[in-house]
Amino acid sequence: MPIPGQEKLKILFAGGGTGGHLFSGIAVAEEIRRRMPKAEVLFVGTPFGLEKSIVPEAGFPLRFIEATPLKGSGWSARLKSLLRLPRAYGQSKKILKEFSPDVVVGIGGYASGPLTLAAHFSKIPTAIIEQNSIPGFTNRQLGRFVDKIFIAFARAAAYFNAKKTLLSGNPTRRFELPTLEKESDRCCIFILGGSQGAHTLNVAMMEALPLLKADLSRFHFIHQSGPQDFAAVEAAYQKYEAAAEVFAFSQNLSPHFARADLMVCRAGAGTITELQNLGLPAILVPYPFAADDHQLGNAEEMVEAGAAELILNKDFNGARLAERLRHYLTAPELRRQMKQAALRLAKPEAAAEVFQACLALIRKTQAQS
Repeated sequence: MPIPGQEKLKILFAGGGTGGHLFSGIAVAEEIRRRMPKAEVLFVGTPFGLEKSIVPEAGFPLRFIEATPLKGSGWSARLKSLLRLPRAYGQSKKILKEFSPDVVVGIGGYASGPLTLAAHFSKIPTAIIEQNSIPGFTNRQLGRFVDKIFIAFARAAAYFNAKKTLLSGNPTRRFELPTLEKESDRCCIFILGGSQGAHTLNVAMMEALPLLKADLSRFHFIHQSGPQDFAAVEAAYQKYEAAAEVFAFSQNLSPHFARADLMVCRAGAGTITELQNLGLPAILVPYPFAADDHQLGNAEEMVEAGAAELILNKDFNGARLAERLRHYLTAPELRRQMKQAALRLAKPEAAAEVFQACLALIRKTQAQS
């Protein structure tokens, strides 16, 4: 329902780079658009990240600043990034002056830093969204300056000022699972490797198939392989005559989530949020090269709640996967308990909560001025 008296609201989302950063911001932006159709939303990122395609596809305007990463690069690249900061900060000030937002929300990624800081020093209310259990470099620095901090994992609170921090959950876009009748008594396993696939997951599944030969008639597999391994993965399922649907990538995973009895996947923030909101038990294999090993932290919080099992990337192979799939095949009660544990962690109204907190921040600032 649109909120009266807020038609002229302007909100700027700063950051991007990865889908994990962007989709949380887009979820809040869509909540704003749903409730306040006349409000203005602007995204600001860099020309190098996924925002250049994802944001326009979502129907929001996008501007760029020339920011590059300070962390995870060689010294030469870091020096170049430092030298670009004054220009990025100046570009940020120019955008703020032209757009005149009521609040700036940093969504992570290196473009978030200059713009959120520029907003802070321009006396514009600021907030950040931290999607992971271990905050990224930019958000750890911005946490000292911003007015509000939204976190998705309880353990992230240790990195921020408790008075400014709200455990909102990770904002996600609204969608409903289709109601599907279970096609058979087979246990449906959904192997989800992300938009680029996950080679380790693909190889382990191909290795597991011959080890599961005696039980394959009791499984149905759904497998997003990514383009690189697609042909090999599809051929492996065909070789062992396993019931399987293999695809390189899909924008619409809802029908697959609706049928899944168990997930095998990485532990990115977006994936974890989907598991929680949909109540999907999972075998989590954290990507070991994620910044600050944050996927391990994400997975551990799920495991502690009883919603998932964790297998380290170095320990994940066909034999281990086959053994665990057999275990879950014969443990429907355990899967039910994991489902309930995941649902207890869910915060499906995170986008609405972030939106309401931003409104409160704006009103508080206006009352003080």
